[in-house]
This record gives sequence, C-alpha cells and structure tokens, in this order.
Amino acid sequence: MSTNPFSYGSPVSGEFFDDRTEETRLLVRRMTTGQNVVLTSPRRYGKTSVLKRAATEAHDNAGGRVGFASLLRCSSRREVAEEVTRAVISGALGWLVGTAEQINERLRKLPRITPSLEHDAWKMSLSLTGADTDFLNDIRRPIELLADSALDGHPVCLVLDEFQQVAEIDNNLGGFFKTVCDDLPGVSLVFAGSQRHMMDRLFVGRGAALKNAAEAVGLEVIPEDEMIPFVIERMRSAGRKIDDDAARLVYQLVRGIPHFIQLIGTAVYEEDARHADVQVVRQSVVRVLTRQRADLAARYEALFLNQRRLVLELARQPVRDMTSKAQLMRFDMAPSAVHKAREALSKAEFIEFDPQVGWRVSDPIFELWLRYGQALDLGATIDPSTIT
Repeated sequence: MSTNPFSYGSPVSGEFFDDRTEETRLLVRRMTTGQNVVLTSPRRYGKTSVLKRAATEAHDNAGGRVGFASLLRCSSRREVAEEVTRAVISGALGWLVGTAEQINERLRKLPRITPSLEHDAWKMSLSLTGADTDFLNDIRRPIELLADSALDGHPVCLVLDEFQQVAEIDNNLGGFFKTVCDDLPGVSLVFAGSQRHMMDRLFVGRGAALKNAAEAVGLEVIPEDEMIPFVIERMRSAGRKIDDDAARLVYQLVRGIPHFIQLIGTAVYEEDARHADVQVVRQSVVRVLTRQRADLAARYEALFLNQRRLVLELARQPVRDMTSKAQLMRFDMAPSAVHKAREALSKAEFIEFDPQVGWRVSDPIFELWLRYGQALDLGATIDPSTIT
C-alpha cells in the first residue's frame, strides 16, 4: 500500500505543499533585502508552511541566515528572549555545532544564556539575575548578533511567528520591537500572526506600536482553479483517481482552507477507492465528523447558551447583519445578547466575518458537524447523501 499523498496537522513541505509561489517569492525577496513584513492569515491557511518554505529558499538561493521563532507558547518577556535566542543562535547562526568548548566560546557573548539539548532540539535557558526589565536587552542582544553577522555579506532575517502573542504578554513589547526595526535596518523582521484583531492592534490604526514598521501581506485561500489540480495530482501520485467534481466538492466543503483540504484528502485516500467520486468524498467527510464527534461536541458544550444558539444559526446560514430585524427574529435574541455573544465568539475565533457571505463559523469541520451531526442522538450516523 502506497503512502498517503496528503499531510495535515503540521507545516507541510515538498510535494505536500501546493503553490503559494507568489507569496513565497515576495517573502524571499524581503528576507534577503533587509525589508520588514507583517504576514497575517487565519489559522490553518498554511502560514507557517509558507514561512518555512521561504526561509529555506532564502538560505539555499541567497545564502540568507534565517532564524525562526514561534512565540505561541511564550507567556513572558523571559520566554520571548529564550525563544528568540534559540532561533538566532541555533537556527540562523548555527552556533550550536561543534565541540562543547567551541559552543561555550561563542556563547560568551550571551553570558546569561545556558543551552541544553532536549528531545533532539536545543533549548535556551535565561538566568534570573537582574530586574525583569533587563529581559528586553536579552531579546535585543541576539538580534544584534544576527545583524553583526551580516557584515560578511550574507542577508539576515528573523521570523517571529504567532507574533500577536506579544500583545498578550506586555503592552510595551510592540513598541520595543519598533525600536529594533529602527535601530537594526539590516535585519529583515517577519512578523506573522493568525489572530487578525490582535495583529491590527499592533500594526494598524491610531496608536499602533508598529504602525508603518512593515509591509503588510495577507495570506488568502488558494484559488479553486489551482487547488483542485493539486488534489487530483496528489491522488494520482498514489496510483488513485479522483473526479473533477469530487475534488471540487472537497474544496468547497472546507472553503479552500489548505489544512482541511489535506485532512479530507487523507480521508478520501483512506476509503481505498481506486476511483473516488462525490459519494466517496461525502462518506469521507462523515468519517471525519464521526471520528472528531467527541471533540466537536465538547467544543460546542463549552459555549454559553446564546453562543450555542448563534453558532448553530450561522452554521446553517451565514449572515451579514446579525442585528437586523429579520435576524433577531431568527435568532430569537435581543440585540444586546447578540452583540455580547458575537464579541465573545469572535474573540475566541469560533466565528469570523467573511467579506463574501458575512458572519460564519470559522472552522469548516465544526460548521459541518453543527449542520449535519449536532442534532443526532449519540451513536446515530450522518447520512452521507445529505452532505452538500
């Protein structure tokens, strides 16, 4: 049996990566010319995959030194400093290669940092001596070392993925990174985030700490006429065939979001049909919803009553104006209750505003479960023919 031609759950590369040629080319150019970029996209759109592909191309094609830091799990200045240091020292500069004596000699430039190898990956630990405000210097110093390394002609870049986290950690961190942009113009800083409202607080509007500090780039879904051939080709690479209509149904059911196309593609492949048609796709979606039923139900049950009512109605039909008279009657809710539920659901990324259709459930799998599976008794199965 051949290997599944689809991959989901982690950033993808190689044959699993579809297109994004234009976005990748732009990022590589900015990474290798000292220009700053802010890249925003909803979760599961392939942001991290694009960033890692661009980082690889910047290194391979232009000799770029690119550090990749994810701030997703950082909850303090100290943890930001440790993650940035790891990205620069281990990733961009490659200092953690060689003998212990060589590594210690290099790290004398960062006296408060102690490296340790955990689970085949280097972790940077920052000593707690000094005031907490000193951690800003601990964030800045490795970026300065990266800038110094550019003196031999190699372009340098630091990618800060899930950058919106800094707004949660410290109101002053955004302004601090603005000074880094101003003081170290030779370093390309790529700020990437998946929570648009948080990124807007940092980069857009009056009082934004990083306003005009970076070129704004948005990552959208891959167009249908590009993604459908990708699905067909991935199936063909595994010795299978999928109809054009079936591949189109995969795309449309999950709104073209790359992660979910890979998820449903995996399920279609696992049906073991030599030739997948729309019925195979529908059956695959039912299997995915059935496997995830407990998690999806728990997600729904954790919501307050009015929030449940709102997501159920939006799963059935997106709306542009939730507080119109017709929609208030449909929801059977007061305007203030709708507003409160909408704000909470939006902040928690349960719902989003789609310019094409209006407010809708963000996660297409959750949306499909709310539409087809939420009302079923425990153990009841979804009729595949109802999936449209």
